[in-house]
Amino acid sequence: MSTSRTAFIPWDEAQAGAFKQEYEDSDADRGLSHHKRKWKIVYLDSPGKPLAKVGFGTTTRIMIAGHGAIGDPTIAADHGTGGADRSYSDVVDLMFQLGLKKHYLGTIACDVCYSALGNPPFAKLLAKELWKRGVKASCVLGYKGPLGAMYNDELAGSKYTHRVVDVEDDDGNVIDTVKSSKMQQRFYGWM
Repeated sequence: MSTSRTAFIPWDEAQAGAFKQEYEDSDADRGLSHHKRKWKIVYLDSPGKPLAKVGFGTTTRIMIAGHGAIGDPTIAADHGTGGADRSYSDVVDLMFQLGLKKHYLGTIACDVCYSALGNPPFAKLLAKELWKRGVKASCVLGYKGPLGAMYNDELAGSKYTHRVVDVEDDDGNVIDTVKSSKMQQRFYGWM
C-alpha cells in the first residue's frame, strides 16, 4: 500500500473545518480508490517538524488545503473557522516552519479551487516562491476549476472513487465533471 500523501492544512487543527473531515474520509475510504493511498494530515499546530518526515520520490505529494479563486494570491480557511487568509509566501513560510526540506523531491499540490487559473495563478506563485527559497527539485500542481478534494463515486461507470474537478464554461456554469488528473497543470519555479 502506498503512503505517499500528506495533507498540509495551513491553519490550526481547530480551524481546519471541513478540510480535516475530507482528508480523514479519504484515508478511511482509501480501499475504494484506485491507488489506496494512506493519508497523513499536518496542521499548523502539529507537534514537531512533521513535514521533515515526508518521504521523497516522484509519486510523493504534499497537498495544501485551502479555498481559492481565479488569480487570487491567497487561500482562505474553511468558512466560519476564524482562520486568516494565507498568501503563497505565507504558505511557504509555514511549510518551512513545519520542516519542509529544500531537497524535497516530490510534488506539492494545491488542493485549492482554481489554483491553476489566473494571471498569475496561485500554484505558479507558490512554485516561484519555493524555487526562490531553494526548493529546486519539486513542481507545484494546480487545478483548472473547482476541485472535489475528497475521493467520491461521482463519475458514473467508474470502478473506483476519484477526486474530481468541475469543468466550467466562460459563464461559470458546470458543463462536465472529470477526474482531477484531466484538469491539472504543473508549474516549475524556473518558468
